[in-house]
This record gives sequence, structure tokens and C-alpha cells, in this order.
Amino acid sequence: MNELKPCPFCGGKVNRFIGPVRKTVMIVCETCGADVCFYGAEHEPKATKAWNRRAKEGETHEID
Repeated sequence: MNELKPCPFCGGKVNRFIGPVRKTVMIVCETCGADVCFYGAEHEPKATKAWNRRAKEGETHEID
């Protein structure tokens, strides 16, 4: 499994969990509490790749 980048909101450490619904990957920041549930990315490494993706200044992305 790939390493997760820090929280994009506060820079805090994040943890990966497997959620109760359809074993969806959840990523939660220990510092600010931001959480993301990757429905449709139930399996690694797709969820880690989605979390680690960062937009450049002024750039927008469509979700794959």
C-alpha cells in the first residue's frame, strides 16, 4: 500500500480505515478531523491515488 500525503487542509497526519458500508476506504485527518470516503474506490490503490492527487493553483479536476 502506498504512503498517504498529509491532509491538504491543515497538513496533519491522516489514517486509512475500512468503512462499514461496502468496505469503502475512508481517510481521516488526526488534526482537523477532515474525512473522505472514497465510494467507488473501495479497493487500494485507487483510494490512495485519489487522496494523494493535488490540484495546482487555479487548476480543476474531474473525478475519474
